[in-house]
This record gives sequence, structure tokens and C-alpha cells, in this order.
Amino acid sequence: MYFDYLNVLVFAAVGFVFVFANLILASILRPKRKTDVGLETYECGEEAIGDAWIQFDIRYYTVALVYVIFAVEIAFLFPWALVLGDAVADRGAAQGAGIGAFVLVEGGLFIVILFLGLAYVWAKGDLDWVLSYSASTYQPPDRRPKVQLPPVKEMEATMEAQKAAVQKPEPDTEEAA
Repeated sequence: MYFDYLNVLVFAAVGFVFVFANLILASILRPKRKTDVGLETYECGEEAIGDAWIQFDIRYYTVALVYVIFAVEIAFLFPWALVLGDAVADRGAAQGAGIGAFVLVEGGLFIVILFLGLAYVWAKGDLDWVLSYSASTYQPPDRRPKVQLPPVKEMEATMEAQKAAVQKPEPDTEEAA
């Protein structure tokens, strides 16, 4: 019984050693880039422009998710296509089961559902990379109306006067009598 626990312990220890040995080896072998170009963010072959904390357009993620969903669903069709011939010909693992027509209908139904999903996403406009935008036209920053603030010295004087008014004690009526 204790031998089973020993197997688990050895397996876990080998797993931890493997992970940390690879991390240490990678830290030793990787290039050390301390220049601005080496420390720059790099993603998908695009050069970084501006700050890293910008908000990305949701359409990028929508198109990526739609691609992943359809790629995974197409991957489900490969095993189905491999056994379809045997199922329809009533040989191999499906011999004597009579499921050829059922397998064909189920596969066709799956493809129809995929097509309807694609048509829905397409009709909704989620696959359009450039959507129509109905807002006011863009004005560069130098042409925007500027908010007129009073000069700093006037604001400081006003704030000091407000502080003095709050801190100034009111005369006590009993002491004056």
C-alpha cells in the first residue's frame, strides 16, 4: 500500500525537478537583452506604438474567438470523416450496427449548425473588421475648444480666502456682554 504513495511521490518529484530544471536552464541559455530594443514589447510581428495600457478594439478578440471556435469544430469533423466510410459501407467497428445513415445525418446536421452559426455572426456584423461609426467628426487637439480656467494665482488667493473664512472663529456673544 505504501508503495503506491511512493510512486505518486516519485512522479511528483520528477515533475517538479523537470519543470524547475527547464526554467533554470532557460534562464541561463536565453539571450540577455538590456537595450531599449531588447526590452520592447513584441506581439504578432507588429511594432509597439505608444503606451502598453491602451484598450484594444473588441473586434480583434471577436474575430480571433470565432476563428478558434470554427477551427476546433472543424477538428471534430476529421474523426467523423475517417469512420464515415466504414459506417456507410457497414464494415469495421460499425459492422452489423446499421448506423451508416444515422452517422451521415448527424454529421450533416453538425455542418448545418456550424453554417447557421457562421451566418448569424456574419449577419450580426461581428466579422466586419471596419464597422460603421456614427459620431461627431474627429477634431485634432489643437482645434478643440479649450476650457478657460482662471490664472493659478487667482485660484490660490480664492482658496486662501475660503480657508481663512472657515478657520476664523466667530465672536462669542456671551463674552461681549
